[in-house]
Amino acid sequence: MSGICPSCGGPIEDSGDRCRHCGQGTTRRYFTGSTPKSNNPVPPDVDLPCFVPDARFVVGEVWMHGQVYLTDLGIYFLADADGPWPAERMLFIVPPDPSKPRQFAPSSHFYPLNRIERFQHSRLTSFAMLTTEGKRPMRLDHEGWKLIDGFAAKVGIPVG
Repeated sequence: MSGICPSCGGPIEDSGDRCRHCGQGTTRRYFTGSTPKSNNPVPPDVDLPCFVPDARFVVGEVWMHGQVYLTDLGIYFLADADGPWPAERMLFIVPPDPSKPRQFAPSSHFYPLNRIERFQHSRLTSFAMLTTEGKRPMRLDHEGWKLIDGFAAKVGIPVG
């Protein structure tokens, strides 16, 4: 027994947060239960380079379908209209200046890490990559956002 019920004066056990006699709830200043489940699980470790399939992103004013290719220099947005995009083809697409965005196909482009400020993926905010130039909407499935979270953790980009 560790406490006294503020309502009836009965004893309250350490493991409980209610009086057994009157049912009055008590306020504990310390946590006595098990650890609560985290809403933000640890992102997976991502090996770079990495493809994120089934991505949708905006090019100009048009939504494009394709994939995202994550590298240690930045992110490639690869439209299906410009593809196919096998790993062998990606070896030949190296940005001449990895610090600047670059379009290398009509609907595909590269975005460097130094221009990415944050990733957002929440129904309450948006599903986008926030950059120094503004918001770039993205649509990925759940597994795709897990890869983005792991990528962001690895390269030091905030998520939220």
